[in-house]
Amino acid sequence: MANPRSELRNLRASSNATVAELKAFLGQLRGKSPQEMLGIVAGSQLIRAIFVSSAIVLASGVIFTAIPFALGKGKDRSEETAPAAQPTGPTAPEPAIATPAQAQPANPASGTKNPLTPTAPNLSNLGVTEQKQAPPDKNPLENTGDNFLEGLE
Repeated sequence: MANPRSELRNLRASSNATVAELKAFLGQLRGKSPQEMLGIVAGSQLIRAIFVSSAIVLASGVIFTAIPFALGKGKDRSEETAPAAQPTGPTAPEPAIATPAQAQPANPASGTKNPLTPTAPNLSNLGVTEQKQAPPDKNPLENTGDNFLEGLE
């Protein structure tokens, strides 16, 4: 792994070289007619480099998107068309699951509860079942100017 200080020095040197190159390029354009400027820009490698780098980025985006997509589709097809594996050898019997219809009803006289009977949660502690009436002459959404942060300083 590279040393961050050396990387920063390299970055500074590279950026200084880039700035010097751009200054030289713009210095060539000063005082020229528009036709001469277009000739200098056309002869410059800058425009060509922009087009080449754009094409490389676009091509890599297509490649790195299309290849995984194509490989992923082939994988899905093979899983769908593969026959289910037949079990060989003895298998364990499936456990019996009691349904509510098969469950024995709780005997209210004995005081025992059936563990399969779902019970409703008690929400009275949370105040979920409470209903509060708003005053009819007051809009609860209006700003009353109350500062709820008052006294926290």
